[in-house]
Amino acid sequence: MNRIANRIATAGALALVLGCFVPRGPAAAQTPPVLQNDMIDIEYNEPRSAKYKPIYERLKQRKLLEQLETFLSPLKLQGGLVLSLEEGDARACGGPNSYYDGAGRVHLCYSWFYFMDTEVAVERKRPPNEPFSSTSLGLMPGFSRSEVLVGGAVSVILHELGHALFQIQDIPLLGREEDAADQIAALLMLQYGPRVALTTIKGTYNAWHHMNAERLQSQKGDIKPAQEADEHSIDIQRAFNFLCIAYGKEPAAFRELADRLLPRARAKTIVQTSTSRPRWHSGRPCCRTSIRT
Repeated sequence: MNRIANRIATAGALALVLGCFVPRGPAAAQTPPVLQNDMIDIEYNEPRSAKYKPIYERLKQRKLLEQLETFLSPLKLQGGLVLSLEEGDARACGGPNSYYDGAGRVHLCYSWFYFMDTEVAVERKRPPNEPFSSTSLGLMPGFSRSEVLVGGAVSVILHELGHALFQIQDIPLLGREEDAADQIAALLMLQYGPRVALTTIKGTYNAWHHMNAERLQSQKGDIKPAQEADEHSIDIQRAFNFLCIAYGKEPAAFRELADRLLPRARAKTIVQTSTSRPRWHSGRPCCRTSIRT
């Protein structure tokens, strides 16, 4: 399969992954391309908690992990990778969370998908004339439930895959690894046209806005020293950074969103942000010229 065909296949696979997180009728169901990577294994682990079972059944039926494997099929991996959908243990997955364990396994926790479904992608009632603010929870005005379900899910999947690829491919990093994983997630979201980009970036922004609003409410606006020193950027910084990368890559598609959500001073630096190098780089060939089907 040549490189153009590879790009078409992986773009199609990402489109199918997006479709896993929103309801659709039987007529709209699609069969994923049968492309495989011998270095990737997948695991569907049935949850113990009843509340997670609908998520497990939906994602297994729609072959989420098979579609992720298709999306990753061109990669020339230097080590094995396991994609595991699981409830996990309470400490690691009690979350909401998903994570890469540093030993070749990406843990996609049901807690994260459940959080998107029951907390973030839910419109909350506000008193009359009360504007949506930095402390407002749930679905943002002008955002759809499907955008949040898709973007919130895809962003965490691509973020954790970023961690895995940094280690497995031995990719040198400049700066914090968590920031680099966010960057690679954003850049991948932007490779398949403005429509996919808008859906995924909006959902990602809403997810981090919600988590920031939770913190502002619970801590009365304070930022704890542990959060300031954390390896992750603060939630609202992550939201802004995703939008900045998107605005720099697709200014026409994201102009309205940037005008509404980005502080003016940050928006002025988008040209510099969009032309700066990502915080990761590899000079080694990353993709295979042929794929097993």
